[in-house]
Amino acid sequence: MSSMIDKTTAEDRRAAADILDDLQAVLSAAAVELPSLGIDWRSATSTGVILIDLGAARPDVIERLVVVLRRGKRP
Repeated sequence: MSSMIDKTTAEDRRAAADILDDLQAVLSAAAVELPSLGIDWRSATSTGVILIDLGAARPDVIERLVVVLRRGKRP
């Protein structure tokens, strides 16, 4: 049987997974790969808050990410 926190965060967990998929698609289209990108499911289990972990990446990868973000920035 699922714990109460699993039941109360089910929708948030699905939304986080969808958002992560969207982020991976956008980054992939821009040729940016964050190798440790993922969802921190443990945080949800202990706090009820779902976190997307951007993880660690080399400086050149983060530089490409910054370029992508700057291009997409709207005034």
